[in-house]
Amino acid sequence: MRQFLLIYFLLIYSTTYAQTISGIVTEAQTGQSLYPVSVINVSTQQTVYTNQFGAFTINVEEGQQLVFSMVGYKEQRKYITAELIKNGIKVALPILSYELNEFILRPKYTPYQLDSLRRRSTYKRTLAWQRTNSVMSPVSFIADRISKKSRSRLEFQRNFIKWEGEKFIDTRYTPELVSKLTGLTGDSLGHFMNAYPMEYDYARNATELELNMWVRYHYRLWMKNPVIPRIDSADKEVKK
Repeated sequence: MRQFLLIYFLLIYSTTYAQTISGIVTEAQTGQSLYPVSVINVSTQQTVYTNQFGAFTINVEEGQQLVFSMVGYKEQRKYITAELIKNGIKVALPILSYELNEFILRPKYTPYQLDSLRRRSTYKRTLAWQRTNSVMSPVSFIADRISKKSRSRLEFQRNFIKWEGEKFIDTRYTPELVSKLTGLTGDSLGHFMNAYPMEYDYARNATELELNMWVRYHYRLWMKNPVIPRIDSADKEVKK
């Protein structure tokens, strides 16, 4: 009975004191909403991403630190106060040094980052577009919902986030890495990677060791129940 009461009061305590903070992340130069910006609670390692309006919500406690980062922008860090928890937080990310029409290759940029900067430069206007607020302009708000052009823009924004995530995954979960760790080649390699796709959040946050462990773990599952027979090019030559 005492143990039950202890657990009960602990649950009440944790529920009562659980706190969240909401905020907006914008580009420092233009004030435009930024997404998907990663927001990390340094103490708990919880990670969330801003939506298309630059908004986010994350669990925090007073005194903890949040880190805001996005490819092409300077990282920002904010310590959480009671006032910020109450009123919300607004963070502006400065653009790193690059030109829109002429990119300067710097050692700190990976090929993926350079490609991402080019894509965001190419589609900057479409990505910055936002639907009209229903309070500020009800007529325009309804028109946006009906407009085929508006729906196409919104669909492109959603797909762009998905494409960016897939391209980032491809930089970490590569055929070269999988082949090195498993010995798979040819069709077997392709079917293994299709059978076990990697999630974006894991690819973004996993260390090199965790990445290798993930591949080896799923390879053991593959060996127990492969989707197709594991016939590599070397095996074919032997059978001939």
